[in-house]
Amino acid sequence: MPTIDLKIERLERLVGKKLDMKSLEFDLQMISLDLEDIDPVERKIKVEYNPNRPDFSSPEGIARALKGYYEIELGLPKFEISQGNIVVNVDPSVKRVRPYIVGGVIRNIDLDEDEVATLMNIQEQLHWAVGRDRSKVAIGVHDLDKVTPPYRYTAVEPNAVKFTPLHGDGYPMDLEEILLIHEKGIEYAHILEGKEVYPIIFDKNNEVLSFPPIINGELTTVTDKTQNLFLDLTGTEFHAVNLGLNILTTTLADMGATLESVKLNYEGGKEFITPKLDAKKWEVKEQYINDVVGLHLSTNEMIKCFQKVRMDAAKSKKKGYIDVWVPAYRGDIMHPIDFTEECGIGYGYTNLPKNIPIGGIGEYHPIQEYQNRIRKIMIGAGYLEVLNFILANSEKQYEYMRQKNDKKQSIEIANPVSKEYNTMRVQILPNLLDTIRLNRSEEKPIRLFEVGDIIELSKNEETGAKRNVNLAAITYHEDADFTEIRSTLDYIITSLGYYDDYEVKPNDNNTYIKGRCGEIFLKNEKIGYIGEIQPEILLNFKLEFPTAAFEIDLQKLL
Repeated sequence: MPTIDLKIERLERLVGKKLDMKSLEFDLQMISLDLEDIDPVERKIKVEYNPNRPDFSSPEGIARALKGYYEIELGLPKFEISQGNIVVNVDPSVKRVRPYIVGGVIRNIDLDEDEVATLMNIQEQLHWAVGRDRSKVAIGVHDLDKVTPPYRYTAVEPNAVKFTPLHGDGYPMDLEEILLIHEKGIEYAHILEGKEVYPIIFDKNNEVLSFPPIINGELTTVTDKTQNLFLDLTGTEFHAVNLGLNILTTTLADMGATLESVKLNYEGGKEFITPKLDAKKWEVKEQYINDVVGLHLSTNEMIKCFQKVRMDAAKSKKKGYIDVWVPAYRGDIMHPIDFTEECGIGYGYTNLPKNIPIGGIGEYHPIQEYQNRIRKIMIGAGYLEVLNFILANSEKQYEYMRQKNDKKQSIEIANPVSKEYNTMRVQILPNLLDTIRLNRSEEKPIRLFEVGDIIELSKNEETGAKRNVNLAAITYHEDADFTEIRSTLDYIITSLGYYDDYEVKPNDNNTYIKGRCGEIFLKNEKIGYIGEIQPEILLNFKLEFPTAAFEIDLQKLL
């Protein structure tokens, strides 16, 4: 979880009131921050914020929320944007590599040491939280007065352009050299891997501002004498680059700078003016909010709650609904359920009634109770439970298991942080094999099981996918065979009282050795597979002993 250090003296200036340390510790938690460290001597508090709230990556963003909480300022924060005359022309060639760019101009900056540190920190936090480590969004901050507009965002061949990169050795390099030699080039070269052309931003005189998402040019280095900034945000998703720009510009506006718009000319005569800080309007059912929060708020009371979390609200023309306007720097509002949380924060969590709801206290869902019963049975059978992530590696899920990866049936992660977690698992068995791989030096036999979720595509679900609960078990030692794993399966089925309704029918499966595997049926419905694992698969996972396993669909058992 990302963290930020808050100096109380600076926070007091931003909020506009004297702050008591003890009270502030409580208040910060009431606006959804977690305390990490408290230093009463230096009067500093370190807080942790959720990654879905990158607007909290600066003291300015937190102070904005506190102003609403303390009712110093209610409703949407107001930001003025002057119409600028700077133009960025977007060449169609960037579609092949990094299609989107937005920009803004920041004038009359006068940043102190703390504010400079904040600007650097918020860039890094946005690169991580919104930008997926620059792959989705990358930010460039430039000294506006060192280059000449209009600017041109285009794509060039790797050896076509030379410029002196920021924090280089002071001599020009072409783009390929930067990726091979420069510290940032080496770190982020993977983003442009396989691309035939690379994105670049020129000014009117063909001076290089930036080689996104890698490094800025040394020419536009920001110094303590810089008075005006040009911001560029490039990326693969227009909404994401806009959100990053909105958070960055509103933070700088709260530092006292003046915002100025930039015109972007895209292919086909499309024009965009950024930053655009218009609030987004939502219609939310009042009864829905009251039901979830457990209150009976009137429309006016609900409006006040939203104003305290820096949103605006009004009674909707649609009966039973309330109109809510969300500020442009809030990218975390995606569903009506999010407004129930905001309303709860505005009302005050400590003010919520502490009543036992109708129906009594909570209890385990029947599926959870069933899972717990299965766990006890498996432990009784001498197996050790493991827990793995629902995110998995596609190669291990399919190729390692000798299964075809049907892209139309698998759920791939569009921008995975790591190749190790680039898909949703469709079976548990590969995770168990990988767990044994990581522990293969341990004493044998190794017998493991997992009761966990898998994800399958489903046209009948609102999300297009459904969650199933599976049980997988595996035994690994020099004498592991079909007889052993079948006896374990018989024990489980008998313990559950289904023995008369189940059978194992011989069948071939690429994961298991031919003639030593079968399909598991319950009341003539297939619920899983059982068998000895193919030697090729064992080699894929670097295992040296025979291995037998089964995996069944617990939902069908239930």
